[in-house]
Amino acid sequence: MFSKRFILLIIIVFFYHGNSYSNDRIVYMDFNYVINNSNIGKKVLKELNSLNKKNIDNLKKYQNKLKQEIEEINKIKNIASKEDIQKKISAHNTKAKEYDKLKIKLSNELNQRRNEEMNKLVQLINPLLENYMKENSIDIVLNKEIVYFAKDQYDISKDILDLTNINYK
Repeated sequence: MFSKRFILLIIIVFFYHGNSYSNDRIVYMDFNYVINNSNIGKKVLKELNSLNKKNIDNLKKYQNKLKQEIEEINKIKNIASKEDIQKKISAHNTKAKEYDKLKIKLSNELNQRRNEEMNKLVQLINPLLENYMKENSIDIVLNKEIVYFAKDQYDISKDILDLTNINYK
């Protein structure tokens, strides 16, 4: 009987930790907020949007030319010979395939450029973040997207945004 109580007491002592307190300082940051609202981030996003708009305009012009070709083919359908119509249709189909390839190429180039520019921004912000961590004795910075609930006092996005705007104008 005594040994059972003694073993039970030992088990309770070993497994009961009570409240444990961590000395690690953990904060979170919204990287998208910093990129979208910083001066350098706005500049990069403006350039990317401008390039995207230019690509869209070029594709619309190309698409309008293809529509005009279809209209011309429909106009001469009853007048021209079948051979001429077939030649124009095959030329149109070739141009339509070129359009599709161009569309994919421009999209891939834009995505690649966007990724490169975002990586450059992250590389510019990382030293600021590391320095901020050292100065404020922060052990871990989490991305806001993976944080389910947290107090606003642990959000350092605004501080990093301010540092970014000060250092990169």
